Amino acid sequence: MTPTAITHVRYVALGVRDLAAQVEFYKDVWGLSPRESDTGLQYFGAPATQDPHILRLRASEFDRVDLISFAVPSAKHVDSLAAKLRGSGVRLISEPGTSAAPGGGYEFRFFDHEGRTIEIKSDVENVSAVELQERDWHPGKLSHVVVNSPDIEAAARWYGEHLGLQVSDRLADRMIFLRGDNNVHHTMAFAVAPHVSLNHVAYESRGIDEYLRASGRLIRSGLPCVWGPGRHGPGDNTFAYFSDQSGFVAEYTTALQVVDNWETWKPRVHPVTPEWSDQWGTANIRDPEPFVGRPDPGVHDAPPV
Repeated sequence: MTPTAITHVRYVALGVRDLAAQVEFYKDVWGLSPRESDTGLQYFGAPATQDPHILRLRASEFDRVDLISFAVPSAKHVDSLAAKLRGSGVRLISEPGTSAAPGGGYEFRFFDHEGRTIEIKSDVENVSAVELQERDWHPGKLSHVVVNSPDIEAAARWYGEHLGLQVSDRLADRMIFLRGDNNVHHTMAFAVAPHVSLNHVAYESRGIDEYLRASGRLIRSGLPCVWGPGRHGPGDNTFAYFSDQSGFVAEYTTALQVVDNWETWKPRVHPVTPEWSDQWGTANIRDPEPFVGRPDPGVHDAPPV
């Protein structure tokens, strides 16, 4: 399998019915930084990443996932992936070209095998990144994204064959974790569900103390924590999950496992046990419904922008 050129998730775009409520949530409650906006669109950044934005919100008739954007190093990689997908019969939504989004860039979009809109993007105009200070609860960057699928084995094969993402670990027969061209345990994961939907989007805190401050701030405000605070076995990262105003799950996390040498790494099958789902034993009882979510109305329906 050809190694992937994908370095990370650049941003996630959501279509939401109540744009004002979601803008307020991600700005004032979650702690992201509003960036450029235009008619019906609001972009958010974070201080510890050079990506011009990590979340895009769009006013929509339905709550839906608009797209997931992956970063690659250069326009050459964009063109190469587009040619590979086109040659494999994958339906391209747009051909490689200049992006009109804030930060520009060079991109193309396509439908994956289950109808998600995926974007491959390079050459954005980076913004200045700063190191978060001690005790700063604001999330610093996007960590990873997890999506739901009725057939996670087929999904992992498709993303491996077409995008080069490789399996790093498994959680029994319930989740498959995929790695990109970086040293973190997973960039993306698939979770078993009856339908295609978003499982959660994870935002990275500076460290354990800042992660706990962020989580505790929301719990103290009365916002229900759908699962957490705790520490996973697979990936070894901390977790605290909350639902936004549309019902999408957002996660505060930190300390995702760093892998020094993928050549010697052997994917494992992790057990589903309380002690391994939450190593600390501190999390509340998991509410599964928000993670499963509603069937995504954005499947096979590319966003208008």
